[in-house]
Amino acid sequence: MTASAETRILIASELYLPDRMAGPAAVVVADGAIQAVWRDVDASTVQQRGERELPSPHVTVTDLRPWRIAPGFIDLHTHGLKGHDVTSGPQSDITAMACDLPRTGVTAFYASIASTGREETRCQVLRIDAARRDIARQTAAEILGIRLEGPFISRTKKGAQDEAAIRSPDSMELDELAELGRVCIVDFAPEEDHGLRLLAALNRRGILASIGHTNATYAQAIAALDGGARHCTHLFNAMPAIDHRAPGTVGALLTDGRATVEVIADGIHLHPATLRLVVAARGPRDVALVTDAVTAAGLLDGTHSFGGRTVVLKDGAVRLPDGTLAGSALTLDRAVRNMVTLAGVGWPDAIRMATLTPASIAGVSDRKGRIQPGADADLLALDDKGVIQRVWTRGHLAYAAGDQSAE
Repeated sequence: MTASAETRILIASELYLPDRMAGPAAVVVADGAIQAVWRDVDASTVQQRGERELPSPHVTVTDLRPWRIAPGFIDLHTHGLKGHDVTSGPQSDITAMACDLPRTGVTAFYASIASTGREETRCQVLRIDAARRDIARQTAAEILGIRLEGPFISRTKKGAQDEAAIRSPDSMELDELAELGRVCIVDFAPEEDHGLRLLAALNRRGILASIGHTNATYAQAIAALDGGARHCTHLFNAMPAIDHRAPGTVGALLTDGRATVEVIADGIHLHPATLRLVVAARGPRDVALVTDAVTAAGLLDGTHSFGGRTVVLKDGAVRLPDGTLAGSALTLDRAVRNMVTLAGVGWPDAIRMATLTPASIAGVSDRKGRIQPGADADLLALDDKGVIQRVWTRGHLAYAAGDQSAE
């Protein structure tokens, strides 16, 4: 191996692997990627091996013990943070959000748009795509693409989304939006997609179709899975409750393994027992943790704006003035900790649900979501309680707890 001018060796007490913890270990990082992973090493071994395998004076050894190293988190579903609004804010909002997200452990995400008018949606897709290209040159979380949580959803199960902006599934509008920007996930209500024409258009374009904000019956949900839908938006939320004689969308997605599912593990959207049920039924390989966070996330209790609408943050919950839940104030690092403390999930599985599982859903598991040579150097240093101490995005230090300066 040839050391570059910016080679760094990170020593940790343990590494989070997809199915277990391993350690002690060291991760060699250069040129924005993981160059090597050395197992069962200590500080002296690392020094000797570095001198032997990395013959360069420009090698920095960072001893992170007793902390542990994990892959960077990936949020498939987030609308905002600290006043920044992906749904209706300017391009500067999206860029600022990407720069703030590493503090929460997120090193890659889908910028998610709730239901807005046709022209508003078109403009926002253009803004996000411009921000995605700009952020590639900054120390920030990578925008993997765009997620449309609306407008092709059910009015009956709209949740906090603007009913006036919801419209019938339209493959022509989808084609237009997909030409404007990197649209990667589209949420839709199968019962509103007559003939499943929108689903067919999504499949044709290679866009992940996500069943969500839906009033679909079990049969309609299964028909969507038969037609190629392969993901589910915040399981249990904004869909019919499961019944022993009418299992509905929830029953279909808990028992049919063709689609992955996502959950909002804030202790508000789902009871801890429900979180345990989902993991027991589907396993950490098929369950992704998401935040569905809105602009109020990271702010103090009070009145805020999301997508041009008033929301109220109180006691960790974000609601419309009428009490309807309106996204969340969750961060992904807290979601991981909640899966351990509320749902009783082990650390490796909780970490997997925020790393390799969403990376696989996003189709980027070849370079994200795992610690292996060739992967992007998106890395976290966590203490034994899962609190983030350091974050690197593509090899650059993006966050250090207690120190606001970056290297």
